Parts: sequence; structure tokens; C-alpha cells
Amino acid sequence: MKRLCTLAIFLGIALTGVAQSLQSAADSARRAFLDEIGKELPALSLLPVDSIVSITDRVIAMMDTKEDSTDMAGLFFDYFMDCPVMGTEAVAVHIADNYFLNGKLKWPDESSYPELFAFAEFNRSSLIGRSAPALVLNAIDSSIVDMRAVRSPHKVLYFYEDGCATCVRQTPLLVSLMNAYDGEGQIAFFAIYTQSERSQWESYVAQNFDRIDNPKVTVYNLWDPDYESNFQMNYGVLTTPALFLLDSENMIVGRKLDSDALGQLIDIKDDFRSSLIRLLDTVTDELGANEESAMQLIASLYQRSDGDVETFKTTLYEIFKYFRNIPLRDAQQAASSIAENFILGVDGGWAGETLEEVRWNLEKMQQNSVGATATDETLLNRRGARKRMLAGRKPYTVLFFNIAHCNDCRQYTEDLNAAADLLKARKAKVVSVYLSADKDYWQDNIKANKCWKHLTDEGPASQLREDYDLAVVPRIYLLDKDKKVIAKDITVKTLCDILENNEQ
Repeated sequence: MKRLCTLAIFLGIALTGVAQSLQSAADSARRAFLDEIGKELPALSLLPVDSIVSITDRVIAMMDTKEDSTDMAGLFFDYFMDCPVMGTEAVAVHIADNYFLNGKLKWPDESSYPELFAFAEFNRSSLIGRSAPALVLNAIDSSIVDMRAVRSPHKVLYFYEDGCATCVRQTPLLVSLMNAYDGEGQIAFFAIYTQSERSQWESYVAQNFDRIDNPKVTVYNLWDPDYESNFQMNYGVLTTPALFLLDSENMIVGRKLDSDALGQLIDIKDDFRSSLIRLLDTVTDELGANEESAMQLIASLYQRSDGDVETFKTTLYEIFKYFRNIPLRDAQQAASSIAENFILGVDGGWAGETLEEVRWNLEKMQQNSVGATATDETLLNRRGARKRMLAGRKPYTVLFFNIAHCNDCRQYTEDLNAAADLLKARKAKVVSVYLSADKDYWQDNIKANKCWKHLTDEGPASQLREDYDLAVVPRIYLLDKDKKVIAKDITVKTLCDILENNEQ
């Protein structure tokens, strides 16, 4: 990186000096100068795109005549139009839009002007750092899939056709990559067939994408036989394969990828997220999972980002999800504050899908709030009989929502058992609401905790999951004799503290 920075300074100085001497140079000298600049472009391409654009604009502006400026702009355009470094095609689009398509400079070859125009048109909407264009397509089961509405840390868009030789090589590699993925996130893999022969498409899917068997990867087999979505122009799909990577905010973070580059980029994104989660764990261990610690962390990380709002948005969204997913009262309040002050309450250019998701989460967090009467539900007991969840008039009711094979749920269970004497003394009834399909595990849990009331819901479609915020478990609610919520999203320790200091 030090070499690149030095090179950038050298190029800026060298280009300035040579450009000034160019003013009186002959055509041969100009050609020699352009050749020398051309030799330096591969090194220049390794700099950030913004830096390349800045240097390009400075050099073009230094030219003495429009002819010289045209030659220089054309040189940069020709190189970066086909530059192998990912993302640098943005430089060529910048040159096309700001010098040739707007008429500031005249494109020297009228016969190739359509190529210039088409390049800009077919790349402008899908550059790295841009919000991915809308993509609503038909799925192989005839349903409609809105790509942007699918929520996932990683979205892979793979445009392919069955008669493409490069696709024949890349598709098995992508299938292997998806099957081997073992990161902490999830991947939404959109395999988009660009042709219109359904039988050939179905055969290709059966031979390739149906082989993806990884719970961390969701496959969407899509097509647009009538080309109504305009995916060719929006994503620059002039040839296949075309492979893109999007983040959770539908921001394009990779294009012009092959399977190797895609795997490396996903690893980089996963490493960043893992590092951030470790940092969040450290901060919350030291300062607690509360609004104050969240605000301190956000301020510190934003300062380190050098004010790069677009980059920081992904970090901020991950912080929101982190505090949202900790089943603790103070953490939920912190998540609400982050959402209201940094996502919903600002004009930050957030994706509409993200805003919708955050609003939904806020609504869920506000359900059965402290002081409100808890919503009763009709659930099933161990024998399959329908029972009211909040039946009875005990002074306290402890709602314990849990699932199978959850380490935190096991710890909460142990902590509740350790607090059995206090719960009995305060006449607090524990209602364990089991949310998994593994009924054998549930029966074992019932036998181990006979003094609790055990219920289970009827599956993902039950009203319980509509009425209660159960995105993350375990969750504990403490209710009074009138079934009003005293506290929610608390640990067993906090539960015990409240019971020790509360009298009814």
C-alpha cells in the first residue's frame, strides 16, 4: 500500500510536469507521452477508484487543447473499459458521462460511438458501491421473487445460459462453493437463466443447482423469458456468465467475478463481520448490553471509518442486529435507539427493504410492553390438549420461551432450577413454552422440570409467533397476578432481583 501511495504521488507530479511540456510538443512527442502514460495505467488501476478518477480529471484538465484532452480521455477510457481489476470500469463510465456523452469532448471515431454509449448504459446502474437495481423475476415453481426483498448477509446473482462454454466451467465450481460454505452468515443464491427455453432450463437446474444442499444457502432458480425486468441493461449482462455479490443492504460489493474471486470476497466479508461481533462481545462484556455502550461503540467506529457513510451503514446495520438479537431488556432498548436515531430518523439513503425490516423489528419489540396486559394464547400440553397459556391466579407468572438444542436455553433452565426456592416463596409459576418440533427433547425437558407448566405451540403458523417477539430465544417475561407485564427480555438473575424486591 505504501508503494501504491508513493506511485500515486509520483504519477500526479509526473503527469503534471509532462502535461505542461506537452503544450508545445509535436504530434510524435504527444504520442510518446501517451504511450508512457499507458504503461503506468496497470499500476494506477490498483489505487482506489476515487483516486483514479481524481488523477484522470486532473490530467485531462491540464491538456492545452481539446484534441489533447480528447486523446488523454480516450486513453483512460479504453484502458479502464476492459481493465481486469474489479470496480475500475467505474472510471470508464465516469469518463464517458463527464466528457463524451455530455458533449464536452467529441468522441474521435463516430463509428465506435455506439460502443461508448452502450458501455456506459449497460454498466452505469451496476457499479460497485451502487444500490442494486430492482430485480423481480419468475421462479421455477411459477412464484414471483423480489430479489431486493430477500434478506440475507450475502446475495449472489449468477446470470447464465445453458449453451455458454464459460458457464459450463463456472457452474460446477459455484455449486461446490455453495455446498462448502460454512461461514457464520447466510447466502441467498439467485441463479438467473437468461434464455427462454423452459425445458432446457429445468434440465440445467436439475443437473446443477438442485445439487446444492447446504442449510446456510437458499437457492432461487429464476428467469425472465420475456425480458420484462430489463436485467440485461440494469446489470450489464451482455455476455454470460455474469456474477455479482451484494451485501445485506443490497449494495453491490463485487462484479465481474469468477467462483474463486467470489469465494475470497465472501470470506473477507465474513471475516469483517466475525471481527465486529467479537468486538461487540468484548464491549458488552465490559460495559453491558445497553444503550450507552451501543452509542459509545457507534461513535468510536464511525470515527475510525473516516466519515465513510456508505461503508459505515453496513457496520451500523450489523450493530443494530446484534443488540436486537440479544434477549435482554437493555439490549432491546439499545436496538430501538439505534434504529430511531441512525436508520429511520435520518435521510441516510438506506434501502427501502432495510427500512421496512427495521420498522417490523421495532413493532415486534413493542409487543407486550412493560405495563401492558400480556396476550393470552391457546397452546397444547404434553397430551395434545388445548390449554390457555396464562390460566390461573398466581401472584407471579414467569413465561419462559425456549427451543431445543439451544445452549442459552439450557443455561436459563439451569438458572431457573437454581432459583426454585425463591420462585416457590414468591408463588411464581413458571410456564415453559417450547417452540421446537423435536418432541422427544421436549418430553425429556418435561420430566426434568416437573414443577413447571409445559406447553408448546402448534408450529410456525401459530398466533403465538404473531403476538410475541420470538425472533430470538430464550426470552423471559415476568407477569403480575393480573397478567400485566412487569419485565420482559430479562435474565434469570434480573428476574430474581425483581422478585426479591417486589411484594404482592
